[in-house]
Amino acid sequence: MKKSLLLILITGLVNSCYYKPFVGYRLNKSGFKHFSSKEKFAGDNANPFRNYDVKKYIWNLEIFPEKKKIEGDMTIEFVAEESQTTFIFDFKKGMKVSSYESSIYEAELKHKGDLLYLIFDEKVPKNTRINLKIDYNGKPKNIAGEGPVQWSKDKHGRHWISTSTEGIGPHLVMPCNGLLRDESDTTEINITVPEEFVVAANGRLVDTSVDSKSQTKTYKHLVTNPINIYNISFNIGHFVTIEKPYTDINGVQRIIECQVMDYNQGIANSFYDQAPEIMKVFEALYGEFPWWSDGCRFIESTFSAMEHQSGIAMGDDYNYDWEDYNLTLVHELSHEWWGNNITAYDYCDAWIHEGLATYSEALFLEKVYGEKAYDQRVKQFYYGTANKIPIRKVCGVKYSSWISYDDMDIYDKGGLLMHSLRVLVDNDALFFRALFEFQKDLARTNISSDHFIQKFNNLLGNDYSVLFDIYLNDTDPPYLDVYIDVNENGKKKYYYKWQNPLPFKLTNGLSVKVNKEELKIYPTTEFQFIEYESLELLFPNSIYFLPQKYDLKKDN
Repeated sequence: MKKSLLLILITGLVNSCYYKPFVGYRLNKSGFKHFSSKEKFAGDNANPFRNYDVKKYIWNLEIFPEKKKIEGDMTIEFVAEESQTTFIFDFKKGMKVSSYESSIYEAELKHKGDLLYLIFDEKVPKNTRINLKIDYNGKPKNIAGEGPVQWSKDKHGRHWISTSTEGIGPHLVMPCNGLLRDESDTTEINITVPEEFVVAANGRLVDTSVDSKSQTKTYKHLVTNPINIYNISFNIGHFVTIEKPYTDINGVQRIIECQVMDYNQGIANSFYDQAPEIMKVFEALYGEFPWWSDGCRFIESTFSAMEHQSGIAMGDDYNYDWEDYNLTLVHELSHEWWGNNITAYDYCDAWIHEGLATYSEALFLEKVYGEKAYDQRVKQFYYGTANKIPIRKVCGVKYSSWISYDDMDIYDKGGLLMHSLRVLVDNDALFFRALFEFQKDLARTNISSDHFIQKFNNLLGNDYSVLFDIYLNDTDPPYLDVYIDVNENGKKKYYYKWQNPLPFKLTNGLSVKVNKEELKIYPTTEFQFIEYESLELLFPNSIYFLPQKYDLKKDN
């Protein structure tokens, strides 16, 4: 009986809307299976109650590690884009608003579900600047150590705290506009902790102050650049700072900071020697690092990694997974260009963040180790693609989870898309110039998939929309039908054809190695064959148009 009651309780919690952000979605081929009217209302970029532009966040927060509680205030400075009475913001149900204050008029603040409604008695004129200060407190939701605030202990048993809100939502820990398209121009992050701790956050540390009476210390960080909402973060622990000198693409002397746990200083110092080398490759590929004015920092965090702008979170696993480099570090640093400098307009286009960062891993390996390393990494993309659902999702809805297990193709299939585009272009000078110009022309903007496609088509001087459509919206890619025939005399033939006509022209063919010599084949919808003594499919080149396993058969 007790076991049955426990099972019912667990089932109820898991299925509760209150815990929904921690539960994976069930998906079908059309994308996310169901969205409620509330999720559509909250995530609609055209919702008239979101006709405002956030100019600044001022986040003042005191952290109580023993109680796993936060208390403070958020000031949202925003400008009304239309004349209206009501504005909505995001804030998790269960967090308590203790008071609020508006800089203009009389206003009422209502907390309904996961939304805050700021309602004025009269219409606020267009272009009016409003400061809304919200005092709040609470214990952000956390299940099995997962949540927007992770309350951990370090190897010495001391409190170690990190924040991570990508996917589950920044509204779980702060009042804000949770939509990607509205980035604050500047952000202040002021965190108060017991004075034994150090706080590391986005932006520059501009001030620290000690309150001897309460035995607390306040760390004030300032972000002077636009920042997408899930990047705003802080980390608390016993950090020491390691500095790595770097000369940027313009010849300016810079410092890459690494804030690591005190007991990991030695291993971290050696590990982060790779950071300037990785930075050099990406600045050559994509242009100047976008956030030098806010600094470049890696912060040891309680979880594996996250691309927090100018304060990248990295876990405490100081290993190298590709000879002398850590590809997680490579991936996260590339996000400073793809995801942070250029950000999706809507969460449905998360593939822009993850696909381009994943592809950046292959480009980095190519620059450092050569073509074979690039080919090997892209081959991993190929085998990592599931093709269960499209990588472009439903737009205009409030996602309470960034991805589910079945939705991981935004990484590998997104990388395959960019590789296939490179193959179709068949002009590396043009392709790499387009990557560089894309970053320069669209810096600090939010873009949709349609905008992404249009921009690349313009930069490449050709229309690749069909290729993009296959990768973004289809789960049934072009498929090469292959079989091998060995007759009674031992003569070997390799047969191949496209199952269906390709919707684009594959000018450079597919690469195979026949009798130890490389040659190109040009499949059609009719079977062709080549005779061979030894044969090897070469996965480099355009074979990656086929993110699906080959049907390799042997007929006697």
